[in-house]
Amino acid sequence: MIPQLDRHAFGDKLYHFVFPAQPVASIEHLHGREQELERISRALMAPGRHVFIFGDRGVGKSSLAATAAAQHQSSDASYIDVSGSPDSTLKSVIANVVYQAVNASRIKKTKTSETIAFESKWAKLGSSRETALHDLQEQIGTIVDAVEMLREVAPLHSANPVVVVDEFDRIQSTEERGRFADLIKQLGDKRIPIHFIFTGVAKTIEDLLGAHASAVRQFETVELPRLNWRGRWEIALAATSAFGVRLDREIYLRIAAVSDGFPYYVHLITEKMLWRVFDDPQVVTEITWQHYDDGLQQAITGIDAELRRPYEMAVNQRRGDDYEEVLWSSADSDYLQRFVKDMYSSYEYVMEQRPDRTKLDADRYGARVRQLRNPSCGAILVSDAAKPGLYTYREKMLRGFVRMQAEANGIELLGERARAPRPVMHVPSSVTRGYHASRPPKGVHMGRRRENEKHDASGVEIRPSYDGAPDDESPTRD
Repeated sequence: MIPQLDRHAFGDKLYHFVFPAQPVASIEHLHGREQELERISRALMAPGRHVFIFGDRGVGKSSLAATAAAQHQSSDASYIDVSGSPDSTLKSVIANVVYQAVNASRIKKTKTSETIAFESKWAKLGSSRETALHDLQEQIGTIVDAVEMLREVAPLHSANPVVVVDEFDRIQSTEERGRFADLIKQLGDKRIPIHFIFTGVAKTIEDLLGAHASAVRQFETVELPRLNWRGRWEIALAATSAFGVRLDREIYLRIAAVSDGFPYYVHLITEKMLWRVFDDPQVVTEITWQHYDDGLQQAITGIDAELRRPYEMAVNQRRGDDYEEVLWSSADSDYLQRFVKDMYSSYEYVMEQRPDRTKLDADRYGARVRQLRNPSCGAILVSDAAKPGLYTYREKMLRGFVRMQAEANGIELLGERARAPRPVMHVPSSVTRGYHASRPPKGVHMGRRRENEKHDASGVEIRPSYDGAPDDESPTRD
């Protein structure tokens, strides 16, 4: 339990530090993204420049965009926030931007006048709401119309308006996405004082804007990698410290490792772990492995079905009971792309922790890996057409879920060793390229092959401490 906090007070405080269901929107809670935030801040200081944040799903693009927008938006209004959808068009997005901008202005001015309205050659928006969002769309005939509409509403909204267009990749029409490149160019050419921040799931900016991307000099493009190790454990440490409970180094390194660099997983595990602390009948001053394990189990249960379903399909008992261990071994490296022979070295490492299980030989293991490409097995892995035998995860965020499942079943990936025995829980199955935002701390496996590593007498990989990774009980802070 947490003394002097009832359920509601605990919840209110908890969700000031963890954000498992919505983007982070304040700089003090955006851990590990200082460099990217500074890049965006400087870019938005330049007239006519806009920002595009892209990368894998779940790496924190929306949080970075929201925090950057809140930081740059002038204090006389909140930044404008719109989201893409499969049926979105340039007209619908700009109409939504205009509607939000005018409503913000109208609400602010209602204190002195009830008749304030926005009038232009296209529309009239006032307290009577005579023009609906759909009507605005119909009156945006060309990109020039959209530009001129933004010219008129920008000063009505605020002194320094910022617009976030989140999930831009969800706009299905390639032609419509390309229109935004033309819009941004004209906003810059016409010197209209409004800044856009786009986010989207993609490997390159060309994936989102196509051939138009190279022509848009107004974009500062930010490819967001997985969260670095320091950022991962700082999320957990900030939340636990707020409640005055100590989080052991071994546990926060496990959270950092299992999350695979996806902030969502760190927030989710930390949330569930702290609720377990709250439910403990005893006053808690230090989080135990039991709190962590229980929180991890609840996190797995609560994860989006879109991530759970491929895993469940892969380990379906009708095709045998050895796919789960094959899956776990595929997630045992910081490299996103691995050859089958490298994954097999991880499989041998996994099976050392499962002495009661029969180990597959290399040929049968390779056959299992190839099956994981099939839709019937969840299409979890994809192979590299240019390099036979090289595999990566189709959905990078799914690898973190696989890693969590391995952890919940007592399999320690990434070479981390607990200092004391932990209870092993059973979580039923029913429930690209390699890049590194930072090198992992000492004791964390990151190589492609297990047998190529150097270990100390206790079996822990020998690596130098790096990126402020703590080797004592207290994390090093900048």
